[in-house]
Amino acid sequence: MARLMGGLVVALLVVPTLAITTARLQPGETLWWVILRALAPVAIVPYALAVIVLIAMSWGFRTVARPVALPVLAVVTSLLLLHVWWFVKPFLADAPGSATANGFTVMTANLHIGRADPQALLDAVDRQGVDVLVLEEITPAALADLDRRGLDRRLGHRAGTAQLNRDGIMVFSDEPLHDTTEIATSTPGVGVKMTTSGGPVRILAVHPIAPNNGVAQWSRDLDLILATAKASHEPTVVVGDFNATLDHPQLQAMMRADYRDASTDAGLLWRPTWPSPSQRVRIVGMKLPSLFGLDHVFMRGPLTTTDAHVRAVPGTDHRALVTRIAWTDAPSTP
Repeated sequence: MARLMGGLVVALLVVPTLAITTARLQPGETLWWVILRALAPVAIVPYALAVIVLIAMSWGFRTVARPVALPVLAVVTSLLLLHVWWFVKPFLADAPGSATANGFTVMTANLHIGRADPQALLDAVDRQGVDVLVLEEITPAALADLDRRGLDRRLGHRAGTAQLNRDGIMVFSDEPLHDTTEIATSTPGVGVKMTTSGGPVRILAVHPIAPNNGVAQWSRDLDLILATAKASHEPTVVVGDFNATLDHPQLQAMMRADYRDASTDAGLLWRPTWPSPSQRVRIVGMKLPSLFGLDHVFMRGPLTTTDAHVRAVPGTDHRALVTRIAWTDAPSTP
């Protein structure tokens, strides 16, 4: 009976998780593929538990269970190590040089169509010493409320537009912004250039469509963001709500193009930004836990990250992501 129960536990742990591994290994075009691929880091847990059960079966029932348990243990251990490798690989990218004293702080927050608490947002801007603020889903009413509370005095330069729907995206800065361009995704992004204490940098603020509104269009939006980022020949920061995790193909391609994820660069092992714990996001009637890192800051050039963390903002379904970026002593390459 104990052997049967052990085998049943292993099957319940491994069989559903194989769907995640399959999605991570193969391309796909369905919403379920997008969701399963985003769950790749979570698969480490059931595979690890299955390995523990199989080890116990191998040692506890040596004469009968071992011939079956050992081969299964080898397979499940291989799957576990594969997911661990996928998880740790972004952390292995080296920064170009050592951090200098010159730097700037970037914060990105999705306002949930203007529902985020404006005072809590401004308090975070003040406490974190934010130099560049990127706001997605900013509405005209939310912008007016933020300005009434002093955003225009804190960060006096801006680009982008506020919209009544999810299309609003704006960049706010304490330094002048110029060379403004539009990124023609479904929910348009904006590109700007600014001068920091360490030199000029291009900021690409992005917010592709969510995959539940059409996986094909979501994929095209990410392709366009990737192409825009790769076409930049100067120090560049790509920031926003990507509606994708580091396990999705375009963000992997971003890292292969020498962009580094600021959170992993800072050693932040686990930083889900959606859904925020304060929001009741449900799937099949169950409240979805905060699992997905959808908001990112990518950088390329002589830049590194000295700190990254997430902050809850009441009223929105996303956590804000705050990143301290420093210039390095490496030369800038065109």
